[in-house]
Amino acid sequence: MSTSKTKNNTRNYSYICFTCKTPYTGRREQADKTKRFCHDSCRKAKSREAEKAAKQQSRIEEQKNRWSKSPVGKFVIGQCRRAGNVAILWGNTTASLVELDNFNTSYEKCYGYNSEERKSLFHRSHIQANAGADGSTGALHYLNLFISLDAHNLSASNKFVSADAGLRVPASKLIKKWEVSKGDTRQQITNKIHAFLGDEFTNYVNQPHLIRMDTVHTLAQRIYNRQQKGTAVKALEQRYTLAQLEQQTLKDLEIMDAIQRGKTSVSSFRPELYTRATLCVYADELERMAAVSLSERHRDNCRFMLALVRVLGIYIAQAETQQGIDHRSFLPLKDAQWSPLEYVNWQQPWGTPDQQLIDADHSLLISSIAEHCYHALSGADVPRGFLQARLLKRIDVATLVPTVQAPEQWRYAALGSWDKFVDSLYADAEPVWQSLLALDLCTPGQVEEARTGLLWSLQGAIEKARHEYRNQDGFKRTYKGKYYSRWGFNSYPEHLEFPPMLADLMQPMVEDEHRAAA
Repeated sequence: MSTSKTKNNTRNYSYICFTCKTPYTGRREQADKTKRFCHDSCRKAKSREAEKAAKQQSRIEEQKNRWSKSPVGKFVIGQCRRAGNVAILWGNTTASLVELDNFNTSYEKCYGYNSEERKSLFHRSHIQANAGADGSTGALHYLNLFISLDAHNLSASNKFVSADAGLRVPASKLIKKWEVSKGDTRQQITNKIHAFLGDEFTNYVNQPHLIRMDTVHTLAQRIYNRQQKGTAVKALEQRYTLAQLEQQTLKDLEIMDAIQRGKTSVSSFRPELYTRATLCVYADELERMAAVSLSERHRDNCRFMLALVRVLGIYIAQAETQQGIDHRSFLPLKDAQWSPLEYVNWQQPWGTPDQQLIDADHSLLISSIAEHCYHALSGADVPRGFLQARLLKRIDVATLVPTVQAPEQWRYAALGSWDKFVDSLYADAEPVWQSLLALDLCTPGQVEEARTGLLWSLQGAIEKARHEYRNQDGFKRTYKGKYYSRWGFNSYPEHLEFPPMLADLMQPMVEDEHRAAA
């Protein structure tokens, strides 16, 4: 700022406009640089900019508050409170926070929470343990977390397993500035997380579609909204503030929600009924870590265990039992029946099998594979030869060719063409073949033969379906004393016509028939 005097001894001041940066002169002294404007338009523009920034900040604070009530927010805040420092989030970016959210969603979908014992069948486990010998700690990062069976995680405790897998936060980052006190509120910890991660956290919470409040806060908000808008079928006995509702138990909120909707009973969701099978959970986590881990050794171990789990899962899924249904994702056949694997009774190869002995052997195999899944995910090496021999000693290939079923009319219409129907058959069978190939249970040549065999199976299924179609009672009629077995039959429907890809298979057979006739 500079000054000058005019002929009337009036003092002028030289300024730079805070908005447009244009030099101008003024008669009043303005010490605050943020209030120096050359025109009213610049002053108004700055005011609008300030209002926009205030609204944006208010929106961020609202999103932070919602995040703190979300399942992933509660998990992160709880972990920071447990570690006593928000710096355990060191290394996270906007993208990794989104992945952490996805990881927590996958964990929730495992279910398995026992309300009576107040514990879950599954844990969110760390690769690098919470407390390191050098003062470091395991990072709260999706690359350092995996879902495991609670018993496996509890038995591993806080032991050091691997130096190259997972992520650690160095002791130098765990400074006093980022410490969490016992008395810190949820919002105070959220603010510390925001201060620590900065724009990465801001950009993350600015994606509203990612943030969903947990069941308690969602129900509380729903009940509160009905109360304020007067849209409830039946009013509650008293009016509540949103804060009071958020302090209620889930059971009480479900009762309130039922009353407002005019219901006489509460139908609570029972997560224990939808608990995922342990091998299914481990398969998903092994596949994820085999793709994202920073350690090649870690990825190799996860890929190997994934191959074992898939083969074992396929064998279990064959059984027409609840356990088989729980593992059906390993053998998701829609248009075929298939039992590709069989159990080798190695303990009594020539005698009458003892079912109790077989059941015990099955349990040993499953528990052994599951335990080493945890070891592989945690970064430890696994005894590959021993585990593969243990599996192959008990399981062998029965058939590589599924028994294909002819498509129902609605199923064919949904897919729209024979090409898509055959593609769906291969899409179901290919993962099974590749799993067996990975453990040398079959050869590439045998798989090629199985691909052709699948088409032959389809051809046989269509022939059978055509026979049943043309022999329907609707095509049988007696007219003027004469019996007609195909009355009104003109042609087969589209879903029972032979697909074009079978023409190449059937052509040699047709030529052989013609030569024989000649």
